[in-house]
Amino acid sequence: MDVKSAFLNGDLQEEVYMTQPPGFEVEGQEHKVCKLIKALYGLKQSPRAWYAKMDEYLKKFGFQRSESDDTLYVRQQGKYLVILVMHVDDLIITGNHDNHIAEVKKELHAGFKMTDLGLLHYYLGVEVFQRPHHIFISQSKYAAEVLQRFGMQDCKPVLTPMEQKLKLSKFEGGERWTVQLIDS
Repeated sequence: MDVKSAFLNGDLQEEVYMTQPPGFEVEGQEHKVCKLIKALYGLKQSPRAWYAKMDEYLKKFGFQRSESDDTLYVRQQGKYLVILVMHVDDLIITGNHDNHIAEVKKELHAGFKMTDLGLLHYYLGVEVFQRPHHIFISQSKYAAEVLQRFGMQDCKPVLTPMEQKLKLSKFEGGERWTVQLIDS
């Protein structure tokens, strides 16, 4: 799911003022400023305001935020589980029952303008191939892009990218550091 104009949904918690936008100045009052009520793109408070709004919205519909990852939400109703991951304006939604996933999407559409992008294919450098009984993930496309960026697309691949038959020892080569403890 892709949230349209996500940052514009965030409500500001503090007072923020900006100069009048070029071309929209009020004649004779050019020295006045605008008090913002909603977040704008480029405003440092915008991501925080958006996440706070979405966090509140998801909790209202029974989702619990993970203690280890602030962008991971889980809603369990009996044996049905829906998992939602949020990254900026993109949402990944999965679960163990199609009707419950559809219900979550309906709840999200009621609060925000969204586009359902269908099955996940590519996300944050990870390719996702989904089949009826398995899911395969890969970063080969991302790795190829990195090699291309650094002009190494024609390099010879090896299992371990280091000098062959290299003998490593903690006593040879490299600098040694001595740490001296001092009572204060």
